[in-house]
Amino acid sequence: MSIKIDCLLERNNFKLDVQLEVEPRSVLAITGENGSGKTSTLDMISGLLACTEGKILLNDKVFDDATTGEFLQPEFRGVSTVFQGGSLFNHLSVTRNITFGRGIALKDTSRFHEVVAQFNLESLLSHKPSTLSGGQRQRVALARAFLAPSEVLLLDEPTTSLDVNSREGILKTMQNFFKTYDGVVILVSHDGAEIAELATQVAKIEVSRGKTTEAKLRA
Repeated sequence: MSIKIDCLLERNNFKLDVQLEVEPRSVLAITGENGSGKTSTLDMISGLLACTEGKILLNDKVFDDATTGEFLQPEFRGVSTVFQGGSLFNHLSVTRNITFGRGIALKDTSRFHEVVAQFNLESLLSHKPSTLSGGQRQRVALARAFLAPSEVLLLDEPTTSLDVNSREGILKTMQNFFKTYDGVVILVSHDGAEIAELATQVAKIEVSRGKTTEAKLRA
């Protein structure tokens, strides 16, 4: 499930030019300074932002084509995303957060219980997010993304809220998951050690500033 991106995003005085091609079973790490467009790149892939020009393709599936106006809504893209801070639903239990969306069909299956155990969430399933620590919330968000069937997995600073002890275990879980994941993983991170452990390739957003800030990402 290779993904190809040739997309220009323009907003006010900011231009982000992304040209990526990532093959299946690859983990691409995106780095760059704050405000350079790392999260915006993920948002274009997931469908939260549309390309101003260009297109995004997953094999022959068109996610976004600015020329023809074709745009696939996020829920039909087969993309799972872990946002910074987890982005959980506070009115739902941990179980319902994990199974929200495409993961609902796997509730009460062996796969659900396997993912819950991997992220050490067995004792928290009935809890609401407001009662959890930042690290626990992030583990729930990761479990939801790993459970849901997907062709693209987007991870935006996935371990920043984890304490040192939790982080090592989660990195190992992520490594093991990536070994059997047939899709494309795109990871945003500032952590060199995390990138070294998880990524198969790295791309840095280069930024030039004038009247307009221009950012370019190539891989």
